[in-house]
Formats: sequence, structure tokens, C-alpha cells
Amino acid sequence: MKNKEFVISVTEFLEEHSISESEFKDRIEKLQISLLCRRPRNVAVHVSGSAIVAGSDELQTAQSLFKRHRGTPFSEEHDYHAIVESNIKFFSIPPSEWAEIIDYGEILKDNFSCAFISSIKEGLSVISAIEQLKAQLKPYPSLVVDAGFFVTNRKSNQPQEEKITAAEILIKKEDTQKILNEGMEESRYSQKMEWMSEDLAILNEASDRFIKKEQITSIDQKKELIEKIKDWLKSRFSLRGGDLLDQAAYAILPDRLYEYTPIEKPGNETIKEYPSHASISLIMINEAAKLFWKQSQESTKKYHPKKETIKNHLCDECGLTVKLAVAAASIISLKPRK
Repeated sequence: MKNKEFVISVTEFLEEHSISESEFKDRIEKLQISLLCRRPRNVAVHVSGSAIVAGSDELQTAQSLFKRHRGTPFSEEHDYHAIVESNIKFFSIPPSEWAEIIDYGEILKDNFSCAFISSIKEGLSVISAIEQLKAQLKPYPSLVVDAGFFVTNRKSNQPQEEKITAAEILIKKEDTQKILNEGMEESRYSQKMEWMSEDLAILNEASDRFIKKEQITSIDQKKELIEKIKDWLKSRFSLRGGDLLDQAAYAILPDRLYEYTPIEKPGNETIKEYPSHASISLIMINEAAKLFWKQSQESTKKYHPKKETIKNHLCDECGLTVKLAVAAASIISLKPRK
């Protein structure tokens, strides 16, 4: 069975959905989603910890916690250790350690609190080091105070520290939708409305994906953002053309990054209907789409406004540049494509 059925690379996931590393950190911390790394090759897995064990000659009371620990090969603070026979495939990486990875590029770990085994029926199942140590101490009832999974080199049997980089971090596929849902703002413009063309709905989605938490501080970053938006739109738009993609990207840029943002803004009540990251240009385009859709609904005849009519409205009434108005007229047109 291939484990790729259950996990996906975090790096690939972030790139595919245009989520920044810091935004991803915020979401997994809020949702308390653990990440994964693969079990290194050619290592044995051990569980090591401290416990109060009843009915044996070992630690029997809470006072025993204050006695000197015997130590294990993995920690002087531990009393018990054993090799783990379970078919462990992955170890867990808590959200806090993802923050450390993006800050420093890597982390060094010598123990893990949880691990994952895989099976055809149940997929990935988590096992904690505490529960594993309890199982090792049976039949005696035990209270495990502390435990962790450790790895040793199969040849030397020596404990080893693992270096883990961002490229090696994985996430369970079942958790990806939770993360995506967490990122969706409760806005009716995040979904396609009846007055939206397919391309306008895609443009609104691009604004949610790329602009919601942008932190552009340089011209180079702005150029990079524009190229990312264009690449994303290119594979989704029904329309083609380099200039159209350029103008579409400009339309959703934050007002401070687009030098031709309309001077005249919609009323405050209109602006409040849109997500806070929506640009004035994008709001104007959506409002024009609603206007012309409403006119078509009120007409007794089948009516689709000409692109020239839409363009003139966007230029004269909304203050968009001619190039942006031409592109927007094509994007919002509900006239069937030939």
C-alpha cells in the first residue's frame, strides 16, 4: 500500500493553494493539526519514559517520583525503555515546530511524542508514546509521567538526532480540507452568484487566494505576486490573451499597489458588502456585473449588453482605465461564448 494515498507534501499543498507559510502556521495552530515526517530508513524505534507502576518492585507511589531516576540510553530522567515492534511509518510534528522550521529552515529532533502506522482498513492511525509505554509495562497498571519515541541506528544501536527540513514535512490529506475551509472568509463573493460569469467568479476567488493576507514590501515582490496571479488565472479562465491576464491581475491588487485605482469610490454601504481585501477596482467590476445582469433580468426580451457598453460604463462611471475596462467587460460578460 502506498502511503501517498494518505499524505501530501506541505510544500506542494501551500504552492497549489497559494497559502503562505505564516498563514499556514496560523491555521494549523488554531485547528491544532499535527504534521508528519517520514520515519528515517535503517533505524529502530524505541519508546522511553518514566512511570509509576503498581504491583511490582518498581516505582509504586507518587513519592517515588522524587527518587533518583535510573536513566535510559535516551534520557537520564527516564526509567523504562523498549524497542517498538509496531510498523511505524511517520512521526508527528506539532504546529509549534512548524514555526521553528520556517524561521530557521530546519529543526533537530531526538524524540517524538506520537507516531503513525498505516493499514488498508483504517488508513493512518496515531499512537502516542505514552500509550505505547503503558502497553510495554503490562500486565502491571501504570501511570506514565513522560514518554517519547526515539530512534537508533540499526547497525550501531546508538541514539541519533534527526534533521528535518520544510521539504520533508507532510500533512494528512484528510486535514487539508479543514485548512482550506479555515481560510475561506464568510463572504457571499467567495462563491459564484447568479449575476457572475464563470470568469468573474474565478477572479473573485483569485482575490481571496492571493490578496487576503499579502504582505508586499518591494517592487520585486509585487512583480512576483502578479506573475503568480496570472499563472493561476491562465489555467482557469475561459478567456485568453496576455493583456487580459495582466489587467485581471491589476484589478485585484490592493489599492496601495495599483497606481490607477479609481479616485471615486463606491459608497460605504457597498464597500461593506465585500471582503476587506477586495480592491476598489474589483468592487467596481462586480457592481457593474450586477447592474447589467439586473438590466437583462428586467428586459422583456433576451438581452446581453454589448462589451462596448460595459466598457464605456466602467470607464465613464467607475473610473477604470481603458485597458482594464476592456478586459473587465470581457470577464463579466454573460453572453454565451462562441
